[in-house]
Amino acid sequence: MSQNADHPADPAQQHREVGFAIRSACWGSIPQVMVKDSSVIVIFAALIGASETVSVLCTSLQDLANCLLVLPFAWLSTRLGCVRQIVLASLCSVLALLAAAAAPWCGPAAGPVMMLALILFAVTLSAYVAAWFPLVDAVVPPGERGLFFGRMRFAWQLCATLFILASGWFVGKYATVPRLQIIIVLAALVSLGRAWYIARIRSAPMPDPRGLDLRTGVREALGNRPLTGFAIYLFFLYAAANATVPVVFVFARYHLKLPDNVIVILSAVGMGGLIAGFPLGGMFVHRCGVKGVFLGAHLGFALLNLTLLAVRDDSAGAIVLLGAVIAAYGFLFACASIAVSSELLALSPPGNKAVSLAFGSSLYSAGLGGSRALASVLLGSGILAETWSLGGTQLTRYHSLFLFFACGIFTAMLLLAILPAMTRTAGHAPAAPG
Repeated sequence: MSQNADHPADPAQQHREVGFAIRSACWGSIPQVMVKDSSVIVIFAALIGASETVSVLCTSLQDLANCLLVLPFAWLSTRLGCVRQIVLASLCSVLALLAAAAAPWCGPAAGPVMMLALILFAVTLSAYVAAWFPLVDAVVPPGERGLFFGRMRFAWQLCATLFILASGWFVGKYATVPRLQIIIVLAALVSLGRAWYIARIRSAPMPDPRGLDLRTGVREALGNRPLTGFAIYLFFLYAAANATVPVVFVFARYHLKLPDNVIVILSAVGMGGLIAGFPLGGMFVHRCGVKGVFLGAHLGFALLNLTLLAVRDDSAGAIVLLGAVIAAYGFLFACASIAVSSELLALSPPGNKAVSLAFGSSLYSAGLGGSRALASVLLGSGILAETWSLGGTQLTRYHSLFLFFACGIFTAMLLLAILPAMTRTAGHAPAAPG
C-alpha cells in the first residue's frame, strides 16, 4: 500500500496515528457491539412488537452484509480512499441508528422500519471493515502489529462492555421503549468519535483511480486451495456455533421471563469473556498453535451448548449457570477469532493480500450470519416442538436448538482434516474490530 506522499511517516506521527486508530475503534465499537452481541436490540424489538424471528435475525445482519459486500467495498475503497470511505460510512451509520431509534413512532410499520434501519447500519459497517485492513496496513509498522491488535481489541471490547453494563443499570428491571431509544441514540452519537479520529489520520493509502482488479483477485483467491479449504471450514464451524448467544437471550426473555436488566447484564458478562479471551488468545495460538486452539474451541462450543440443556427455570443457580456459559462462550469465541485471523493472513499471498483476506472473511461472515438467520427461521417456522422429554426431563424448542448446535459443531470437526494448520503453524494477523 502506498503512503501519502505529502505526509511522510516518522516515529512521532506513527505513534499519534496508531493512537487515533485505537480510539476510533473504541468509539465505533459501542453501537456495533450493541446491535450484534448485546441483548439491547433483542429487547427493543420485542417491545415494539417484533417476533422472536426478527429479534434473532437483527443480530445476524452485520455478518450477512460482510459476506455479500466486503469484496465490492474493498474495490470501492481504492477509488474513494480508506479515510474517506470510513468517514462516510460512519456518518451514514449514525443516521441508520437514529432511524432505528425512531421506529416505535412509525406505528404498525415499526418492525419493518427498524429492520430496514439496521440493514443500512450493517451495510455501513461492511464499508468500514473493507477499508480498515488497508488503512491499518499503512498506519501500523509491521513489527508493532501484534501489540497494536492486542491493545485495540482489548480496549474496544472493554469500552463496549462498560456501555452495555451501564445500559443494564439504566433500563431497570423492566425496560421501556423510551429508555432503550435513549441508549440507541447515545450509542449513535458517541460513534461519531470513529469518524473524528479516522479523519485525523494522514498516512493512509491514497485513492487509486485505476481501482482494484477485483475479478483477477477473486480468481486467484479461489485457486488458493489451502485458503479456500480453510474458508469452507470456517463457514461450517460458525454456521453451527454462532447463534447460541442470541438464542440464549431470546430464551431468557420469552421462556425464563428474566427481568430485562438481568438479560442486559448477562450480555455484558459474555463481553467480559471476550475481554479475557482476546489477550489470552494470542498466547494460546503462540503456545498451542492454530490447530490446538481450534480443537479446544470445537470441544468447548459443543459442550457449552449441551450444558445449556440443564438450564430450565429462573432459579438463582440456573441464572448463574447461564452467565457462566455465556462468559465461557465469549472467551472461546475470542480465542478462536485470533486463530482465524492468524490463519487467514498466513494463507493470503502478498500479491493478493486484500482480496484474499476479503474472500476468506466473506465465507467466515457467511457462517456467522447464516447461523443466526437459520436459528431465526427455525424459531419462527413452528417446526420445533414447544416441549419434549429427554430421559424424563422436560425440554423446550430452545433446548432443541442448543442440541442441534452441539451436533453441528461435532460434525464440523470432520473438516479439521482439511485445515492447513493441521500440518503448519500460522503466524499472527490483524483482526477487524468487531
